[in-house]
Amino acid sequence: MADKRTIAEALGAIDADRIWFDEPMARHASLKLGGVVDALALPENEQQLGLVVCALKEKGIAFVPVGNLTNILVTDGGYRGVVLWLKLLDQIHIVPGSDDEFVIDAQAGAPLGRVVSLAADEGLAGLEFVCGIPGSVGGAVRMNAGAYGKEMKDVLSDVRIINAAGRTETLPRGGINFFYRGSDIPAAAIITGARFVVRKGDRVEIKKRMAEIQKQRREKHPLDYPSAGSVFKNPPGLFAGRLIEELGMKGRRLGDVQVSKKHANFIVNKGQGTASEMLELIELIRDTVARQKGVTLETEIVIIGDGR
Repeated sequence: MADKRTIAEALGAIDADRIWFDEPMARHASLKLGGVVDALALPENEQQLGLVVCALKEKGIAFVPVGNLTNILVTDGGYRGVVLWLKLLDQIHIVPGSDDEFVIDAQAGAPLGRVVSLAADEGLAGLEFVCGIPGSVGGAVRMNAGAYGKEMKDVLSDVRIINAAGRTETLPRGGINFFYRGSDIPAAAIITGARFVVRKGDRVEIKKRMAEIQKQRREKHPLDYPSAGSVFKNPPGLFAGRLIEELGMKGRRLGDVQVSKKHANFIVNKGQGTASEMLELIELIRDTVARQKGVTLETEIVIIGDGR
């Protein structure tokens, strides 16, 4: 484990007021729980991020990039390394394309909600399906986020990354293999931005569709308590939430974390929940579903850290 001085040297390109040492992630994650990380740092732009990544690699310091912290669970044991929070990489630009096509160029930390709202304001259609998904561009692309029959791969043009060697690279859509809630973008690559192809549409109809989606999400999803969105991926041909509900686990509670009474694929923090309770409840659900349904559930949320 690197000491604070070594970490500070590696993060030298970032202003000191954008670095927090020994930072509890419960202050920032959407779940409002999680352990302490050695350092939480906010790069200001892609160039600065590249410099920091190279310095961290050179000094052998572990690091992990995160977006809006909406599907991240840091264990109570914390993370021995640097969390690179990309929320300042949030620029969005619209570029005219051919015919009635336009390209939306968005940095990795840009919230999906802001991207789709900007597109709607400009009368550009194609991204409505991400309306209400509480994530950022980078995470959504890597996990191929989707809803209502569409996924990120369907609108993606290309992805910008910092590769394992610390160099900036652009990956065309055709060179990436996407699948359900995942892609073969190298795990060592940091997504810094992406471009999406959209088409000119009717602004009123676009916003009407967005309002319908938002209404459905409010009706189905628990928004009154902190959560990390869907906990499990849907198994092929099945729905994780339905499996959990059929086993009578809706409302199951451990300490201050609970399987939502509104949607069984959400686990909410009722107030003072811990990451250990969350992990224990996740394991209980997985074990129960495997034993009684013969189905292995995979987590959609990303778990990082040491121990429990």
